[in-house]
Amino acid sequence: MKYIKLKNGPIEENSYIVWDDMSLEGAIVDPGFTEISEFNKHIIENNISIKYIIDTHGHWDHIRNNKLVKDEYGAKLLIHKDDQEFLINSQLNLSYYYDKEVDITTADILLSDEDEIMLGNEILKVMHTPGHTKGSIILYNDDLAFTGDTLFFGSIGRCDLPSSDKDIMIDTIAKYKKLLPKEAIILPGHGNMESTFSEQLDINPFLTGKMTPK
Repeated sequence: MKYIKLKNGPIEENSYIVWDDMSLEGAIVDPGFTEISEFNKHIIENNISIKYIIDTHGHWDHIRNNKLVKDEYGAKLLIHKDDQEFLINSQLNLSYYYDKEVDITTADILLSDEDEIMLGNEILKVMHTPGHTKGSIILYNDDLAFTGDTLFFGSIGRCDLPSSDKDIMIDTIAKYKKLLPKEAIILPGHGNMESTFSEQLDINPFLTGKMTPK
């Protein structure tokens, strides 16, 4: 499975194009503020057919261009069932507080824990990881983990926002420490740094137990 990372927006959210190298079926993870022209540059160059748009959670900086991308590629929009309301609620998705507009579009497929998303011969597994939002997810296989705002390089997502819960995040950390492949490359929703999950287990203070969610 191949991927390209695109950084965009006022708070440098990461969007990803991910695809199966054989069938060229692909998905866009967290469209955010990335412009269609930027997506097209890579999609056309690699001859990718975009099948899905997948939101790791429902905050405005990750979902803003859902509708633009959906209209451009005719792709189906996927989000966890517990975050579907974020797509239409400006206070939940936080666009209200930042005075930013989000083009409203509804999900085509609502995800649940342990769902599998097929891209050609490749599979992305869905892990429900509430804490930052009720419906946050990690998408992963043996090699890659798109962690959204659940897990960053050396940190985790905020737990002081509407729909956040620090106690649930503690349970989520225990869950993905057990389930994520150790050698998977962590591809977070913000930040430049990439590392393996094994490295995060050694250096991330929230995974070593030196710090707890607040």
